[in-house]
Amino acid sequence: MQLQDNNPIEFPQKLGFLLFESARLKIAYGGRGAGKTENYARALILLSRTKKLRIICGREFQNSIDESVKATIEANINELDLDDDFLITKKQIICKSTGSRFMFMGLRYNISKIKSMGRIDICWIEEADKTSANTLDKLFPTIRGRSDFEEDKGGPFGDGPEIWISFNPDLEDDEVYKRFVLNQIKYAPEFVNGKRYAIVSKINYWDNKWFPPDLALEMEVMRNASEDKYLEVWEGNTKQVLEGAIYAEELQAVIKEGRRGNFPYDPNKPVITYWDLGHADKTAIWFIQRAGVEFNLINYYEDRLKKIPFYIKMMQDLGYQYTSICLPHDGSAETVSNITPEKQLRKAFPNANIRIISRPAKKALGINAVRSLMPLLNFDEEHTSSGWQCLSRYAYKVDPDTGVFSKEPEHDTPWSHGADALQTMALSLKSEADEKKLTNKDKAQDRIRHLGNTGWMGQL
Repeated sequence: MQLQDNNPIEFPQKLGFLLFESARLKIAYGGRGAGKTENYARALILLSRTKKLRIICGREFQNSIDESVKATIEANINELDLDDDFLITKKQIICKSTGSRFMFMGLRYNISKIKSMGRIDICWIEEADKTSANTLDKLFPTIRGRSDFEEDKGGPFGDGPEIWISFNPDLEDDEVYKRFVLNQIKYAPEFVNGKRYAIVSKINYWDNKWFPPDLALEMEVMRNASEDKYLEVWEGNTKQVLEGAIYAEELQAVIKEGRRGNFPYDPNKPVITYWDLGHADKTAIWFIQRAGVEFNLINYYEDRLKKIPFYIKMMQDLGYQYTSICLPHDGSAETVSNITPEKQLRKAFPNANIRIISRPAKKALGINAVRSLMPLLNFDEEHTSSGWQCLSRYAYKVDPDTGVFSKEPEHDTPWSHGADALQTMALSLKSEADEKKLTNKDKAQDRIRHLGNTGWMGQL
């Protein structure tokens, strides 16, 4: 394959498979300073000049083009002195000589959009450690090849489209790490039916001959300060717990006690849903069934830019029997059409108890309510993986200058809405318990007053 007209281009040997080998799945992971992002971008630029390719550069969440790798690709086009061969627009990059096109998007909420695009030759998932199981399961079959009868089946080598994944390992429970590192033989075998399927390579700073001297100094400082931190940041070891994670100890206890596993829907029991409402940001819903004194979290769903009827249909399609739907305080707020979410859900599910759960002014009270509830929760691993990701990454704010964690959690992150939906549950149960205590107290006081009026034998 001719990659460059005249001048040779140096490229890391350990990532040479990006340019010279055909495989359905190409994965590189490791610590900081290895040059994964820069060289993935450079490989795509070079391949885009060999034939017409449609390339998606995606990540789990992308709220704006500034959060994409577009700037990285532009910088490498300039460094390779290829500016004249590329047209750079606000949202895309187009190779003039071949017609190759780079597109940039968040993946979690755009799978149907990708599917409607038709042919995609390469899909690069950057910062893939944050990619959910649901996204991977939906994306892989969407990146599909052409007919076996066509000579060129798509992809850079004509053997079919490719999925490229690059990431720095973070949590051991992250989906890409579990699948493609811990369970590589199962999810990323080298060959399937005699054809090359996956190439998985761990690459670190010592594999990068262009490792910057300033980063080398930073690396040595960290190695001297903390060996564990050095191994996580620079050698790609995973963390057991995200720094500043609010429910770290509680989630570790869930795993240790075997409360994350197979807890499927029981058709003989009703389902309760607990919500966090959003539009521009996310709406998140937990689906829960009581199991004696415990609670089975059987499903989790989230989406954005969708109206309440969309979520109603999703709930109906699941086929559950809903006994209660618990909304946060804005569930009674009127929408543009002057119909509250509460009213819409009440109409759709007339047999369900629709409740509005008020939230305390102090976030810490909701967090403590969840902590108190956590020992009673069982998580279905398959169907609540995205919700678990929210809980494991829900963290306190950190001062970028001092590194000190505050007492306030990060808000409006991709993870806060799933955590807030679970707070709706915890506060709902706390409210029920408080009401029950008050009722029992009132009954006791009434009994005391009654005895005081009637005497021991009930006589006046």
